[in-house]
Amino acid sequence: MAESVGVRLLFPRIRRLVPVVVTPRGNPRGFTLIEIMIVIAIIGILAAIAIPNYLSYREKSKCGRALLELRSIETSLLVWAVDTGMWPHKRPVGDVSGNEVWDLNSPSAGLVATDGGYPGWNGPYLANVPRDPWGNNYFFDNDYNINGQNVVAIGSFGTNGVGPNNYDADNIILIVSSD
Repeated sequence: MAESVGVRLLFPRIRRLVPVVVTPRGNPRGFTLIEIMIVIAIIGILAAIAIPNYLSYREKSKCGRALLELRSIETSLLVWAVDTGMWPHKRPVGDVSGNEVWDLNSPSAGLVATDGGYPGWNGPYLANVPRDPWGNNYFFDNDYNINGQNVVAIGSFGTNGVGPNNYDADNIILIVSSD
């Protein structure tokens, strides 16, 4: 491949390399300031579109993970309730009045270990109760109020982590059935 006017091969012995356009003075031509600014603007526009979508999908995946973990806790809780006949704060199954349990890993809750207060305990029912995706404990509440009706529920305080007894719209709740 011979040299043509305005084009010179880099490393002429290696003819497979891409030719570089040179100026009449023989210096390689670079990008202009306008070209660089256009590329930066395009990258900025793409980032402005992609980052909010990424954050939205990330939050949706955290909510999905929390719900999946709550279903696992619910399964263990129902098996435990059948064995002991009690809810985690030592109330009979079916009783929808009482105190909440804010740490399901504690021995008084009875899922991971027992404090000896649960007859028929045959656990542990979970190796440990994980923290929710936002780093907070899952809770158990057998008098959780939904539309004026008390239900047995387990849940997460959601993205803002505001809890105990401060239930708000971002909580992730799973109603537990004892049937």
